[in-house]
Amino acid sequence: MNALQYAQNVVELFSLPDSYFRVRELMESDTANLDDIAEVILLDPVLTSKLLKLANSAIYRLPYQVDSVSKALLVLGKNQVYNLILSIGISSACSQVNTNAIDLDRFWEQSVNAALIARYLAAHLGLKHADRAYVSGLLHNVGELVVAQQKPELARDCQQYTTEIKPWQQQEKVLGFSYAACGAELLNLWQLPDAIVEPVALQHNCQYTTRSNEELVVNLAVRLALANQHPELYNIKKLVDPFLLELLQLTQADLLKSIDFCNTEGLFVLSVLNPRISTIY
Repeated sequence: MNALQYAQNVVELFSLPDSYFRVRELMESDTANLDDIAEVILLDPVLTSKLLKLANSAIYRLPYQVDSVSKALLVLGKNQVYNLILSIGISSACSQVNTNAIDLDRFWEQSVNAALIARYLAAHLGLKHADRAYVSGLLHNVGELVVAQQKPELARDCQQYTTEIKPWQQQEKVLGFSYAACGAELLNLWQLPDAIVEPVALQHNCQYTTRSNEELVVNLAVRLALANQHPELYNIKKLVDPFLLELLQLTQADLLKSIDFCNTEGLFVLSVLNPRISTIY
């Protein structure tokens, strides 16, 4: 099977909640107002709770408490709330995966780390849509769940990466495609915006000069999250192309700060998005 066929086989299992589609429809409407959107969100108590928790997290560093959905919409704006709802909906869809082929805790930790690093760097660079980079980072490895659900033995083989063979190189060797390609096919089937899908699809593409800064930030965040997850195998200098840092005008100190941010905030975000993790949050 190719990447698209894998994605097509699970699109019904990995289905976004109905509330997400209702919210998206209202946000794309020319006549719906913030109150209309808030009413739909409030119909889903789990979504409401998670949205408010994330809105009040250090991701946004708001100087005051956001205590209602209406206030979240007003303060963060429709686009940022949409992307938060999207990340919550996708975490819910992916929770349907039932496999022992991969370490799901490792999967979620790396996904959240990439999301937080991407958002930190995008905000540091003053990019307009830092929240989109966050969602792309969160989704960067969703293709692993797609493969693990259908071919657990191949997913296990894909985990046999080494210092010399990077994960995406091992995936190409085992499957003939990377998890990035498979994940992007699923996101396209979900009809997600191209601005979110493209950074996922191109996360391993090294043709930096033709790419947007958002795509480059996700590319960098994926590598930093991998180094953070597997310090025994990888380090930043080995994974990150100095030319990429030059293009983005980032320093090693900036990278270390982004990793510190994800290490500080990662457990909280994991506790909100991943029902497998039980913490004081």
